[in-house]
Amino acid sequence: MKPRVLVNEVKGDGPPIVLVPGGLTGWVSWTPLAETLSASRTTVRVQPIHNELGSAGERGDAGYTAAVERESLLMTLDALGVETADFAGWSAGGRALLEFALAHPGRVRTLTLVEPAAYWILDGLGESTPEVVRLNRFLHALAGQDVSEDDLAEFLELAGLVPSKDQARNHPAWQSWVPHRTALSWSSEQADRPDREVAELAGIRCPVLLVHGTVTADWLKRVVAVLDERLPDTRVLELPGDHACHLENQDAFLTALERHVAS
Repeated sequence: MKPRVLVNEVKGDGPPIVLVPGGLTGWVSWTPLAETLSASRTTVRVQPIHNELGSAGERGDAGYTAAVERESLLMTLDALGVETADFAGWSAGGRALLEFALAHPGRVRTLTLVEPAAYWILDGLGESTPEVVRLNRFLHALAGQDVSEDDLAEFLELAGLVPSKDQARNHPAWQSWVPHRTALSWSSEQADRPDREVAELAGIRCPVLLVHGTVTADWLKRVVAVLDERLPDTRVLELPGDHACHLENQDAFLTALERHVAS
């Protein structure tokens, strides 16, 4: 699979900020925040290939890699005439932005990473917990396959979005999650594991705001902690809630984000 310009939406005027979504629902997750940000900024929402095709019911392509994801974002910025921007990414979007910032540091003014799903970092440190091992095996087994509602429920538990898979169908967002479940079949090992060493993280020199929820999965908190330890310029924001804490506390998140990019 070759990189290509991503589906995108641009609103507002002012300094550009690019919003990269998580691996399930895609760019719709950024909609309410983008509306507010576009009052003072050129706000770019992108829809990664795995979200676009997965949400359309297309199973994962083995040729989709972290490099394809990275270079597709670069092509999109070039097509939009965005030379340098602030970036915010949630979950898989945060993982993708770490890779983008390492490969193209001159394009990144600041980063805001909400619980980046960069579990390759824990593997690289020899800190893989049983939860991380289970998540790896689960997602890699889904690569290129049909994704059932039971698979979706298990993912939601592993991602810390529900307390247990048995309770997933009772969550208010269940019906909005179901149509996007095939996007999970794009999380192959080639897609979620860039060819990087943990020591390279020190090369991300821009200011980074790291965000995590109070009751999120321990392994996601650990990824945030490692990034805080190894990146030169960081600030950590803890918000009440789980993996979607920035959506559960939109005003507090946007206040911190605006302060971060303004500084």
